[in-house]
Amino acid sequence: MQHQDQSVIDIFKQVVAKYPDNIALKYQQEQVTYRQLDQLSNNVAECLRNNGVVKGDTVSIFMSRSINMFIAMVAVLKCGAAFLPLDTNNPALRNRFSIQKASVKLMITDLPCNDLLSADLRLIESNNNSVFCSSLADFVCTDTGKDDLAYVMFTSGSTGEPKGVKVPHRAIVRLVIDTNYIDIKTSDAILQLSSPAFDASILEIWGALLNGATLAIYSGQMFDPNIFRNEIRQHNVTILWLTAGLFHIVVENFINALSPLHTLLAGGDVLNPNAVNKVLDTIEGITVINGYGPTENTTFTCCHRMTKNNRPAGTVPIGTPITGTDIFILDDQLKMASPGELVVGGTGISLGYIDGNRDAFFNDTSKSSGLLYKTGDIVRYNDKNEIEFLGRKDNQVKIRGFRVSLDEIRSSLLDLELVSDAALWVQQDPGGDQFLVAVLKPVKNEKLELSQIRKKLAYTLPNYMIPDQLIESAELPLTRNGKLDIQSILLNQP
Repeated sequence: MQHQDQSVIDIFKQVVAKYPDNIALKYQQEQVTYRQLDQLSNNVAECLRNNGVVKGDTVSIFMSRSINMFIAMVAVLKCGAAFLPLDTNNPALRNRFSIQKASVKLMITDLPCNDLLSADLRLIESNNNSVFCSSLADFVCTDTGKDDLAYVMFTSGSTGEPKGVKVPHRAIVRLVIDTNYIDIKTSDAILQLSSPAFDASILEIWGALLNGATLAIYSGQMFDPNIFRNEIRQHNVTILWLTAGLFHIVVENFINALSPLHTLLAGGDVLNPNAVNKVLDTIEGITVINGYGPTENTTFTCCHRMTKNNRPAGTVPIGTPITGTDIFILDDQLKMASPGELVVGGTGISLGYIDGNRDAFFNDTSKSSGLLYKTGDIVRYNDKNEIEFLGRKDNQVKIRGFRVSLDEIRSSLLDLELVSDAALWVQQDPGGDQFLVAVLKPVKNEKLELSQIRKKLAYTLPNYMIPDQLIESAELPLTRNGKLDIQSILLNQP
């Protein structure tokens, strides 16, 4: 049977049989082999099954960074269920929204979580439960197919409310097995740096665990340059993913931390070609990969590989489709056009959204046998037949690698008691990275405390969605064309 016809657990079991003594997970001074990971996850899977988890259920994982988090993910899949990874740094309201929308029946946690609980949500507390410390040699995994649901991940929605994307097993397999953009070997170590609720984590986790490589778990709760440098060196990390914003910070401030790497993947926003060339000139033998893709098409749709002999001269393209991906550049009538909207298909396509909304998905048998997804991104072919990203079609933007809905942020601002109107825009700093600016119109005769506004936003929005700059303005002036007059607002600031 071809890998593309198998589930994640089918392939994981093959890796365990072939490389039982390879190191699967490292965290600080701890490590577990593939045999140990298999047997520890068997025991947790047995516990989940005894707690009523069956095929088709969704289990949320709300855990601090640790080996147990990844034992839990494998265990959930062994039961034929799907996992919903939650970011422990996100506001409780946002995590509770995700739990409710995904119809979660059971949550695995090692953290206080009373503000996430509901009457019908069962709980397994890993730090008070010997189930994570015990091994079980044999466990009959639930029969799972390539099109069965593997995980749910929430991304910003154009409606002002996060959307839960349903991703099947085949999409994970297509991302990390038999690909044309990266070759992950058993000798590799991948740093697990991303939030588990961000889709880059899927590449990190399963790129390691489905290829017999080592997943080195970053021990900081937030990015810390010292921990970052030390753990790349300590764990002999060879493959690393960074958001574009973090990529530029690392290259500018401590590029030598990247010296153990042979492959550096970056993306989520436009890469500065000067920064890419600096890496290629400084780190001997490294390959830099610009990765592009929406959550709805499982982390990567296109990639562009760059080496010392194939370096960017101008705009860094998003490249060409990865294996198992169909791409089309179409106009509003779904006719071929360049520039146009990037439409994608293939085995990486998700199953749609958990609310059943498929507005961005459609079928066109003349182009692809399965679902197609409208990315909302405007792209074009360059003279080398590579794809270049031009911008967004709607009111969504990329900030620090995260797709962010300006409508969702505005909605949160308008929920605040003293804010009568609000508008947002994106600016670039001198390094080329984008940041969010919000202008707030107060209720008549009121004065806004912007520091308090920021604190209140933290209850409903993740950190990356809180505007970097808040401006108070008595009015939101418009240009003659009816658009927000940003220049007038900035000129009137003290």
